[in-house]
Amino acid sequence: MHMASPIDRLDMMEQELMQMKSMRNNMQMMPMAGLQMMQSQSAGMLPPLNQTQQPQVVHIHEGGNGGTSSGGGVDTAQHQEIMKAHKEMLNALKETQSSHSQLLLQHRDLEKQHGDLLKAHKDLIQKMATMSTGGKGAAAKKKAKAPSLGVVRLDYNYPPAAGDTDSPASYGYDVFYRATPGLTFEAAQAGQFSEEVERRFAESIKYLEARGVNAITGDCGFMMAFQVLARKIASKPVFMSSMVQCPLISAAMSETDEILVLTANGDSLRAQKDVLLSHCGFDVKNHKFIIRGCQDVPGFEAVAQGKKVPLDKVQPGIVKMVKATLKKNPKITAILSECSELPAYSDALRHHTGLPVWDIITACDFYVSAFQDNPRFGVDDWQNAWDGDQEDYEFGTHLTKDDKAKLISKVQEQKGKKEKAKIKNALDKIKISAAKTSFPKLGILRLDYNYPPSAGDVDCPASYGYDLLYRSVPGFTFEMCQSGKLSPTVEKDFIAALKWLEKKGASIITGDCGFMMAFQPIARDVVKVPVFMSSMVQCPMISVAFDKYDKILILTANDATLKPQKETLLSHCGFDVDDNRFVIRGCQDVPGFDAVAKGEKVNVEYVTPGIVKMVKKLLEQFPTIRAINLECSELPPYADALRQETKLPVFDAITAADYFISARQDNPRFGFNQWQCDWDGEHDEYELGDNLSDSELARMESLGR
Repeated sequence: MHMASPIDRLDMMEQELMQMKSMRNNMQMMPMAGLQMMQSQSAGMLPPLNQTQQPQVVHIHEGGNGGTSSGGGVDTAQHQEIMKAHKEMLNALKETQSSHSQLLLQHRDLEKQHGDLLKAHKDLIQKMATMSTGGKGAAAKKKAKAPSLGVVRLDYNYPPAAGDTDSPASYGYDVFYRATPGLTFEAAQAGQFSEEVERRFAESIKYLEARGVNAITGDCGFMMAFQVLARKIASKPVFMSSMVQCPLISAAMSETDEILVLTANGDSLRAQKDVLLSHCGFDVKNHKFIIRGCQDVPGFEAVAQGKKVPLDKVQPGIVKMVKATLKKNPKITAILSECSELPAYSDALRHHTGLPVWDIITACDFYVSAFQDNPRFGVDDWQNAWDGDQEDYEFGTHLTKDDKAKLISKVQEQKGKKEKAKIKNALDKIKISAAKTSFPKLGILRLDYNYPPSAGDVDCPASYGYDLLYRSVPGFTFEMCQSGKLSPTVEKDFIAALKWLEKKGASIITGDCGFMMAFQPIARDVVKVPVFMSSMVQCPMISVAFDKYDKILILTANDATLKPQKETLLSHCGFDVDDNRFVIRGCQDVPGFDAVAKGEKVNVEYVTPGIVKMVKKLLEQFPTIRAINLECSELPPYADALRQETKLPVFDAITAADYFISARQDNPRFGFNQWQCDWDGEHDEYELGDNLSDSELARMESLGR
């Protein structure tokens, strides 16, 4: 049986009510003579009222029978019942309408949020399309300029060689200089200067920032004494010495490994032990660091004399001294050149020792890379490429006439091209006799977790500009990694995978999940090559470049799961989760990013606007954020978009990998050239489970074997 709906029932009741009202009116207007005719018709249903028919008048005499009309009139009790039902239906309808209105408001809010996200997505796509067509049209946005470096120079004039901080030929990007009158080598070595020199030092930093530089360094390692002052003045990252790399290098090495620190004079470095310890994490007395000065190397005395250094004579002496030091200290597994005039010898040391070598140039490249468009993935063509030309500079340029007059080291004419060619030819003779070594490889330890990685992801070969080696660990699931604990069987396979990567020629080893940081202590004790299991190892090197009141934003897949690893992060990365300098935010609520947790392919194009929107809101909430570090290994695809939209430096797992590889790589701009084979640009094909034995494959949970 069909049940009438509330609306249908209401219509029927309203029609019946209208008929009853019409009948009552007619009965009141009819003469008594017509009452019988009316009564004769009352037994049946009233016919529909004809609009063309004149109404009949009926007079009704009210009776005293409690509401019932005399002569067979309408029952008013029924009328009241109908009216009551009508009111109930109206109230029910009002409640339904109220609920409907609330749902509509909620729906409109959701539509607005969805519309905002779609608009942001559309705007980003339009920007990308505009830039890909060369910026044509009214909507074209001007490209960002290529990043540049600023160098604060001592009041010390000398002829720098390629590889030196003061030589523009040392860099693959624009570099701008500013000398500081009164800031002599002796003042830097003493770690003190007068109030007037301090003011000029501040002016140099402000001048460089006004030129639009993205990072600032000094041209003498002893300027580390002024690191705290410099970062208070600057808004951009500041690193006054290559020693800021110490915590990052140390984190990648075993506790028993030793690091050789080369300086112009070993005794002078020890005098700055307090500054180095408090701001670089470098303890001069720590057995881990072996300090050697180069003052006794034949020809190197030219550095102290401010003369041109004979590279062809000094280079063999540096190599000989380092080899002797390695023989005496066999636990040395890495080299760091502190002096800003030592990078010219880094390639020769890499070739002859087989060890990674860091210097002030690797530090400069690290900070600049965080501002640079990554050509391999992410947003393309948002930044102009470097034109390859450096600004002409001579000592004292960019100073006012009065400031030039205050220079202690007077401006001298630079030596000509003839001597430069002579030095280059001497180095060419050395490189011809050297046998080439293989191009460096990055080893990547993979979870037992199969998913389709996007370009920029650690597990995607397209993310890198060098060779890769992958090795998965059976049973090492995402859940186990997140827990920070390995089962005995998985730990055994974990160690075996690390040793396999090292044996196959990996120069550096990393992991494909940021939560592997919990296993950094195990990994770095197993192999001799540098190991960084998470991009979080960069945190100390990032934070040292900014004032203590500045903040660094850490983006992770899920912020709740990063905090349980606080002990490992603090003891092995120098990263305190509870330090309010670090703002930690998860991306779990960004539309589309849930694919990461599901192990599905992430739609990077769809997710990018949500990541950018979330970060922009955080920058409004925390205006002192100066840098961003992407902890999750699936976040690098969004780094370029964040660089473009926020103008902040963005570090991730790829900047960390590039940094460590650079210590193994031939620097093509200077030094000992053509000692290393070129990379062929091809990556070996890899699928999860490759390079495993049959028994290991059988234990791979994600492959379902």
